[in-house]
Amino acid sequence: MQEETNGGAIDLEAEWRGMQRRLVERLKGGQKSDLADGVVDLDTRVYTDEARFAAERQRIFREEPMLVAFSRELAEPGDRVVFDAAGPPIVVIRGADRSLRAFLNMCTHRGARLVNDCKPSKGLLCPFHGWTFALEGELSGVPLAQAFEGIDRKALGLVRVPVAEWNGMVFVKAQPGEDQIDVEAFLGPIAPLLTALDLGSLDKVRADRLDLRANWKLALDMGREVYHVPFVHRNTIGRNLHANVAIFDCYGRHNRFSGASLDFDELVGTPEEEWPEMRYQGVHYLFPNVTLSFTHVFDGKTPVVTMSRVFPGDSIGEAMTLMATYKRGGADAAPDEQVAALHDAVLGIVGSEDYSVAETVWQNISNGAQHMKFPLGRNELLVQRYHRDVAERIGMPLP
Repeated sequence: MQEETNGGAIDLEAEWRGMQRRLVERLKGGQKSDLADGVVDLDTRVYTDEARFAAERQRIFREEPMLVAFSRELAEPGDRVVFDAAGPPIVVIRGADRSLRAFLNMCTHRGARLVNDCKPSKGLLCPFHGWTFALEGELSGVPLAQAFEGIDRKALGLVRVPVAEWNGMVFVKAQPGEDQIDVEAFLGPIAPLLTALDLGSLDKVRADRLDLRANWKLALDMGREVYHVPFVHRNTIGRNLHANVAIFDCYGRHNRFSGASLDFDELVGTPEEEWPEMRYQGVHYLFPNVTLSFTHVFDGKTPVVTMSRVFPGDSIGEAMTLMATYKRGGADAAPDEQVAALHDAVLGIVGSEDYSVAETVWQNISNGAQHMKFPLGRNELLVQRYHRDVAERIGMPLP
């Protein structure tokens, strides 16, 4: 495992070559995976304690920056995205001045929801009484205006929510306010790597939602280790991967891991200058809930990104995942139909394999096994760190 610190610009080809070297060493040696210093006993109350759950919803999902989109989804004035998953309904919209703004998705007359879709528009129209708002949030029209003589129109503009755009990524804080979001400070040492990935040039191909009958952290646990792959995914992605071979890199509260596909066999024992061309790939985690899987799976040249965002539901035993798949365009890029098929395959694997197991864990720990200690192995180091980071952020030590 490597602990990364802030650095300069990253060359993805050089980065990937270094990762290849580390994976080849893992394949050649007896230690297949990067390892933590020791085993950690995780009390199952981190999943079942209602007080922890309430603190997570407030301290994390209301107060931490939430990744809501990539810039290409909001490329032109009037483009918008709606975001409800963290709690309050929010709409993010690009104004005529090309700046992004975020508001509560709520009319200031009687509180009705303004929009339900991401169709571009020149303003926002309330479906309840027809009040209209400019892209910049000002109240611009009131039917039967004489009935509202004397109102302060400036005070009745849309309620602002903190938003920031940085290197093609759009973040909000899911509570009203004028706070400034320092995205680069939030990302810390992983920022240069995300810059190199050029996420702002990606086009969305497909998006879906998965609901889960389990605590939200159980969903995230599944994507923080490869130990389960030979068993949970033995008939799908596990068939193309070396079991338990993985390298891990930590960037403060964020991290990355990568495994070795079977075609790494031809690298072992071959001089590095004879290695065939392979492009960067990795699974990236952004605290608290985002997984970005970056590959060139189709043709070695079309970057494809699957973004998964996990959110707690209304109760401690409910969660949802918003999953979207993107590609970088170009005349020689993989067709959308091919990328959409990959999205559907990943969605099916996560839902029927990962989350089906997570739901059985929840059934067990919420029905009589609430005071067990789960031993997180040294190869499950990202799961260890993730739970420590969540506990630190909510100010409640691990039990």
